Amino acid sequence: MVRAWLRFHATATLRMARALAGVRLTINGSLPAESCIVVMNHQSVLDIPLGLFLVRGPYPFIPTRDRYRRGIPGISPLSRLARFPFLSQRRTLSRPELASLTEAADQVARGEQSLLIFPEGHRTDDGRIGRFMRNGLRITLARASRPIYCVVADGMSHIRTFADSFVRFADTHIRAVVLGPFDPPPDEAQVDAFIDMLHQRMTAALDEMRQS
Repeated sequence: MVRAWLRFHATATLRMARALAGVRLTINGSLPAESCIVVMNHQSVLDIPLGLFLVRGPYPFIPTRDRYRRGIPGISPLSRLARFPFLSQRRTLSRPELASLTEAADQVARGEQSLLIFPEGHRTDDGRIGRFMRNGLRITLARASRPIYCVVADGMSHIRTFADSFVRFADTHIRAVVLGPFDPPPDEAQVDAFIDMLHQRMTAALDEMRQS
């Protein structure tokens, strides 16, 4: 039921953007209909609907800023219903945050859920891919041996906020490319090097999209 509700919201949002604002969406590649780990760049408020739309297997946990736990109509209740891990984005995880991420990673490892993570943690001004916050990825990659995909999306950096979505949607062309699958690192000592590789591949893909 939660999976269907999340997909309904994602699909409805993208359809309204297309119908009412002439938003175009071009996607190269696809995700499998199985549990997986999806690493996606973060440009806009449309990133989450697009990511949810692309995930075809078990619905994904999305590590979410703690400030979204309450106070935002629609988003806060849905995030709690879906049991998303809430994080403060401090350098060090609290015990509840660590427990939440660990439980999410273990469910992904068992194939019960997917994971959709935006490791930048925030949107950059020019839409380029920023530095990764690694805690969530480290924990997941160390515990869940699942296929890993990257989604690189572009064309949304001018729609960074909810306010922008009301006035700057028109005629936007969103492009997304799916990279992978990548095999998980064979041991925990190689996780950071693997994360560096993902960042490099995603940055190169974005550069290529912008040059074409």
